Amino acid sequence: MGISRRVCLLIDTSTSWGSRLIKGVSRHAQEVGDWFIHVEPWGRYERFRVPQGWDGDGIIARISEQSLADEITAMGWPAVNLSWFPAKGARIAQCTVDPVISGEMAAEYFLSAGHQQFGFCGPLRELEYKDGYAESFCGALKKKGHSCSVYQSPGGDQQSIAWEVQLASLVEWLQQLPRPVAVLCWSAARGRQVTEACHYAGIRVPDEVAVLGGDHDELMSHISSPPLSTIDQPAEQIGYEAARLLEGMMRGKKPRKTPLLFPPTRIIVRHSTDTLAIDDEIVRDALRYIRHRAVEGIRVSDVVRELAVARRALEQRFVLLVGRTPAAEIRRVRIEAAKRMLVETDRSIAHISRATGFGHQDLFSRVFRRAVGQTPSQFRQQHQHD
Repeated sequence: MGISRRVCLLIDTSTSWGSRLIKGVSRHAQEVGDWFIHVEPWGRYERFRVPQGWDGDGIIARISEQSLADEITAMGWPAVNLSWFPAKGARIAQCTVDPVISGEMAAEYFLSAGHQQFGFCGPLRELEYKDGYAESFCGALKKKGHSCSVYQSPGGDQQSIAWEVQLASLVEWLQQLPRPVAVLCWSAARGRQVTEACHYAGIRVPDEVAVLGGDHDELMSHISSPPLSTIDQPAEQIGYEAARLLEGMMRGKKPRKTPLLFPPTRIIVRHSTDTLAIDDEIVRDALRYIRHRAVEGIRVSDVVRELAVARRALEQRFVLLVGRTPAAEIRRVRIEAAKRMLVETDRSIAHISRATGFGHQDLFSRVFRRAVGQTPSQFRQQHQHD
């Protein structure tokens, strides 16, 4: 079969996010059978440019500045942007993860652990657009009556600033934060830098500072000390759908007027956030019991019996400090366990419903759809890693 579609990928190959995006694009290319993909090794913070002399039919790129969008537009190629940057161009569509839902998910995760004090550490490079991620995170916290300290990095391009200067700046910010505090970081790479700064400052993670990486990167998560919790995203699905969008545009279809956004998958919990920031011993013990035993099919009555406390008193204290009832927390923990099994295993839906404490598959499907907005099968199809 002759090559009829030449597609250039301007995507960093040094992160899990980038490599999984490329897998998704490749899956679509294999299905259509007539794509030839051009991809070169790129670092996360490199400034992407179309390879000199390359001539093709379309581009899928992480566009982070208007100059690249202008370059693509000047050549007349259709393109799909995978970043949050609002690239302007007559033939540029956007397909990426939803920053608003991502920020809200992080806020809800920290609040569910009882945190009352919060921080946000932005990207290494200064953004050329409004940071919807930080805005969503801080906004979700504000609705619950909490403020959020946003790290103000040293001026200029952070890549040109020596690491010891950046480290000293991060340490100073962290030392000024009230503790315990929960910090959302722009990326896993940024989260690893924050855990490093905590180490140099003698700040204990997660007891004093709980650190969550805003995207998932396997390498950064594991070399962080302690291992870094991250927000997982459906990168393969985003890459696949971006390729489908580009396929239509290369066949003459007009680009979408609005971004195609996908919700994040889940929080991957590792040691950097594995703590409960609640002073109330009864509520803290209840949370710990629920998180360890929810998938066994426990009820609120089991929690009450285990802690030897009045049910009404437990529910009142729980709502005050956690923002939900014990029953809602049991349901939430079961849903998160189900998400993990749907993404990481090929177990049947019936098996997962039993293994996560729901029992009947019909009940599981109803509760899951009401909580997530998708059936378990739809969630698996969209988020399961290849």
